Amino acid sequence: MRSAYGRRGAAKHSAPGTAPSHGFTLVELLITVVIAAIVFTALVPFFANALDRTSQDQERVDANTIAQDRIEQVRLLQYADITQANLNFSPSPTPNPFGDGRFGPSYWLYGESRPYNVQYFVTPTPAPTSLQKYVRVTVTRADSPFVMSAHTIVNDPSAGNNSVTQAEPTNLKLTVYFDTYAYVVSPGVTLQRVQTNVTPNVTTSPTPDSPPGAIPTAVYPTVTFSNLVGGPNYTYSVFCKSSKATYVEAAPPFRMWTSGKLKFDTYPGGD
Repeated sequence: MRSAYGRRGAAKHSAPGTAPSHGFTLVELLITVVIAAIVFTALVPFFANALDRTSQDQERVDANTIAQDRIEQVRLLQYADITQANLNFSPSPTPNPFGDGRFGPSYWLYGESRPYNVQYFVTPTPAPTSLQKYVRVTVTRADSPFVMSAHTIVNDPSAGNNSVTQAEPTNLKLTVYFDTYAYVVSPGVTLQRVQTNVTPNVTTSPTPDSPPGAIPTAVYPTVTFSNLVGGPNYTYSVFCKSSKATYVEAAPPFRMWTSGKLKFDTYPGGD
């Protein structure tokens, strides 16, 4: 009876032809966790280096974009204002009068905790000609090894002031319009004309015919100057005062051969 009972009990726990089943033991799980931790620990420096390189590459791209943008902003200044002292002017404690604080030694990207360092170099051509200025901009960042740069040559607009005997187009029209005309404030839009085929040069300020006050309105959203004289002997400059800028915006000097249009960004650096 005792042996038969034992056989029945054994048959109850292991059926003939069936292998016994069991799960992972605690020791096996611990060994697996330790091996996985060692592998992941070895991979951490690889991922960290990859993230660091990606961050540095993005910083280089941003610095190159900033350098190109600074060059474009320099080209919008009056030729006489393009000096190394003006461009490296610190906006603190007083605002930079040469660009509403857009110049100076620092440039902050939106959402960034560290600024980019910007340095301007201006080298005029040797005297007595001095008809050009070589401008170079370098952009760096603290604790980063890269140096991104951009450069340009700005010509003196008065370099072609010699008298030229050529037919002058007349009855030209210049229309000035804006991204947001409502931002234009007194004195509004002004036009300056320099005549170079006389001695000394004659500077005049043509009066706009629409609207007469040179400040656009809903009825007159543009400012129009008519009866202008073009050709190589007349250089024009257009200025616009906006409530969104602490300085008077100025378009680069130009000469007219046909009627044309000129647009101002009345909210520089904004929407």
